Amino acid sequence: MNLRSLLFVPGDRPERFAKAAASGADAMIIDLEDSVGLDNKVKARDCAAEWLSGDRNIRTLVRVNPQDSHRTQDDLAAILPYLPDAIMLPKAEGARSVAWLCALAAGSADVPGGDAPPILPIATETPGGVFELGSLRDVAEHLLAVSWGRGGFARRDWRSNIARRGWPIYAAL
Repeated sequence: MNLRSLLFVPGDRPERFAKAAASGADAMIIDLEDSVGLDNKVKARDCAAEWLSGDRNIRTLVRVNPQDSHRTQDDLAAILPYLPDAIMLPKAEGARSVAWLCALAAGSADVPGGDAPPILPIATETPGGVFELGSLRDVAEHLLAVSWGRGGFARRDWRSNIARRGWPIYAAL
């Protein structure tokens, strides 16, 4: 799967799915995580499942909620029966996170063939993800690719924690 352009679409905005599919992007990512408010998680899952169950004219990935949200199992139960082209895993922290997602998917009764679709971990959204990058080679057979997130450090106030400890911060523009 050659992916150069990925278009995120909030999972609770199904009226945008067809427009995203017609955009010329290599794939669309139906987002069940950041772009969906807590009150709309169920709606987003239902909308994603409906889209996935139809005839798709674009590769469709689904970004599930992260491991620490305790929402991932519900996300997988909704989407796996319809075989998304891949699953994007936010806040992944190396091979351990990927193995966890594979096990969770394999435990889902509705997974055709019993295997999870390929996984696209967002590997740099947390400090732990950065430190565990090398471990992803141990689960390479389950990966579509590796993605780089940029906002997680700022949201978790990682830079200020480093500054308080007196470690230097380097930036490249």
